[in-house]
Amino acid sequence: MGNLWVQISTIYLAGITGIWKGIPVGFALQAHPVVTALFTALGSITVVLVLLFSGKKLKGWVLNRFGKAHVEKQQDRFHRLMNRYGVVGLGLLASGLIGPILSTLLGVALISRTRRFMVFILSGVVLWSGLITFLAATGLELVKNLMG
Repeated sequence: MGNLWVQISTIYLAGITGIWKGIPVGFALQAHPVVTALFTALGSITVVLVLLFSGKKLKGWVLNRFGKAHVEKQQDRFHRLMNRYGVVGLGLLASGLIGPILSTLLGVALISRTRRFMVFILSGVVLWSGLITFLAATGLELVKNLMG
């Protein structure tokens, strides 16, 4: 039981830093795929909500932390997604392609109706966490079956 709490807390903390970090941590800890997807999503949802409801000072700090060059590079991709798919597609796609932290920051900076965006970015986090975990688990199972 103690090992499960270590897995959950570690995956959750890694999920705070991003979906693409939480899922590999879950597999490295040999956690069940459901635990990996769930706590990666919860970690990412936590940081998205904190950023959405935080003040400009915290958002500015995070933008400076990631570096303006990185943000500007991703901003072009963000604009292309926004123009092509709108707020719905942006929330669902950007959370997986760009990452939930940067997507949230760019969305808050560039979208006037953040409440609608929030619903779709949170949905995107859950969708991507489940999809990536499923694909990784399926791929690992396939490799295990092929190897022996």
